[in-house]
Amino acid sequence: MRRKLMALSRLALFSLVALSGVHGIAGAGAMGATAHHDLGISLFPERAELEGRDRIHLRQAQSGPISLTLSPRARIQAVRIDGHDHPYSFNRGRLSLNPDRKQSMPNLDLTIHYIGRFADPAPLRPVNTDNPGFGVSATISAAGTFILSGAGWYPRVNDAEESFALTVDGPDDTVAVTTGRLLGIDRQGQRTVSRWHIDHPVAGLSLSAGPYGVERRMLNGITVATYFFPDNRHLSARYLESSLRYLKQYSDLFGPYPFDGFAVVENFFPTGYGFPGYTLMGSMVLRLPFIPETSLPHEIVHNWWGNGVLVDYESGNWCEGLTAYTADYLIKEQASAHAAMDYRRQALRNYAALVSPATDFPLSQFRSRSDPVTKAVGYDKATMVFHMLRGQVGEDSFWAALRDFYRQFRFKRASWKDLQQHMEQRAGRSLDGFFRQWIDRQGAPQIRLENVRQVAGSQGYQTIGRLVQDKPLYDVTLELSLDTDGGPVTQPVRLSDQFTEFEITSPSRPRSLTADPDYHLFRRLALQEMPPTVNTLKGSASVVMVIADRMGPFGPPVATQFARAMGIDPVRTIRETDFTRADASGSDLVFIGLPDNPLALRLLPQELDLVPKAFKLEGQPFEGPADALFIVARHPRSQTVVALLHPLSADTADLAALKIPHYGRYSYLAFSQGHNRVKGTWPAADSPVMVRWDPAGTP
Repeated sequence: MRRKLMALSRLALFSLVALSGVHGIAGAGAMGATAHHDLGISLFPERAELEGRDRIHLRQAQSGPISLTLSPRARIQAVRIDGHDHPYSFNRGRLSLNPDRKQSMPNLDLTIHYIGRFADPAPLRPVNTDNPGFGVSATISAAGTFILSGAGWYPRVNDAEESFALTVDGPDDTVAVTTGRLLGIDRQGQRTVSRWHIDHPVAGLSLSAGPYGVERRMLNGITVATYFFPDNRHLSARYLESSLRYLKQYSDLFGPYPFDGFAVVENFFPTGYGFPGYTLMGSMVLRLPFIPETSLPHEIVHNWWGNGVLVDYESGNWCEGLTAYTADYLIKEQASAHAAMDYRRQALRNYAALVSPATDFPLSQFRSRSDPVTKAVGYDKATMVFHMLRGQVGEDSFWAALRDFYRQFRFKRASWKDLQQHMEQRAGRSLDGFFRQWIDRQGAPQIRLENVRQVAGSQGYQTIGRLVQDKPLYDVTLELSLDTDGGPVTQPVRLSDQFTEFEITSPSRPRSLTADPDYHLFRRLALQEMPPTVNTLKGSASVVMVIADRMGPFGPPVATQFARAMGIDPVRTIRETDFTRADASGSDLVFIGLPDNPLALRLLPQELDLVPKAFKLEGQPFEGPADALFIVARHPRSQTVVALLHPLSADTADLAALKIPHYGRYSYLAFSQGHNRVKGTWPAADSPVMVRWDPAGTP
């Protein structure tokens, strides 16, 4: 399964997606069989091929046919059982053998010699990164080798528990990396040989290879390493230091690290993956200065959740939300209360902007991230569910339950139900209602304040009103916070009906009342709480792109590029000269280039300071041909949004169009020479969960 990495708020460009990864340590084979592979691989990048010789020591629980899986791209050269040629059938990736009874009980030595060509095109400048896999499963080239476990690059024995001794040789200084323990790297003539041993039974091996320089450190018997290309070897020290620090921190928090080592490995094209014991990051991502403190800890934590404890996908993927919460969110929480609140608020905004009732689904149906909707549910909603669960069971019980869960299910598959049972054991009560509501149901509560008023009396002030939630109803508890002249007064309120009355006493005059002021509850935000952002457009159901006349022949390709980068489909494109009042209603609008049409100009925020060859943002002037502006604003007369991409030259338009999607949380952006210079988010309008009073007590 592929795990897609974090979003632009943390990574940037391609890391703004979120590195993606492949988890898995196998459980026992369904038939009780075990298979140990002595696997030798020779790489030939000049013809995009590998040659494999796999000697499989197979122990079976019962006699009968043997079924293996190998890529349909493979050409089998020979199959032998106990040293003798043996007939076989190979069709559509399925290799079938039928040894006689004497051969098949209980031990058998099977040797398979094959050649495979793997040449998936690797995207060096991808347009859309919502799904960081890019459809690449295996490629062998002069730039490097990248092969996912599901590509069938070695024979896999169906229904068997597999382990490996792997030897990979390649040209010149090619070093190979996979899951497990590195035994050595040797030079043999014009070839470099990498030897690996995989102690734990695994669900599948992935392979990377290239001209790596290797740096190593040790931590309590764990080998921590970097495998970087020459241009990035100077980054090794920082990545090693961060890896050592986070490995110690998370070992103390969750339990002993489950693998022999951890490595940061460079990939030759811009995607990122997490595998058992190592993470694979593209060269551009590695150079981003914040990655060692953002994406790297996320990938390290996946070695506990997803690679250490495996996911039972039949009941939903819990590991992405738990990793995001215990890595990304916890880092923010440790930084400051405001940073943690901002993370929670952004999770709610992502969900509200990207997930409509028509595209929503329960967490029990989440398998992996493939687009903005699956990311918002499987990562953002799940993160908030773990946050609420922590509040339900208490601080000590939450972390103790996670340690129990890890200890019991290390290298085993676990479900949401297994996680629930451990939380219940530590909490000392049933959490069935919580899990049914948040895991098995789709959606989120929608809440507002109504009929709120204040009454002055001899003992102070009474603030009276009611909370209303739309159907379907949820059973939740939220905080009411009353800001008064004498300081804040808070009160928890439980909601389970459509209407819930409340009354708050305060000694001082109230100034404002807010429900869930710090965003501790997962809920669907109202439109007024949602400033228009890049994500608002990404979640749009209907978009009209208007190409300004001044863009000339460059306008249509820029519009196409921007739509692809944003993942907007369907989209209707028209010329500025064809733009009418009917086009200005009902759909979200994107202007490609600054229009001259007075109707179009009136839809843009009037406070913007821009002319055809210049603009200002946050007081900073931009006047060069390498500058570009992008803004998303609320339509002045409807609930739709209006966006403007204003490049000051045709050359900068393409680059800006590619980068904008990675800044999903922002309302306005300015770029110079491809680098972001200004970014920000409009303030939210008045909210249905907030009431303010003037000095006279009038709301």
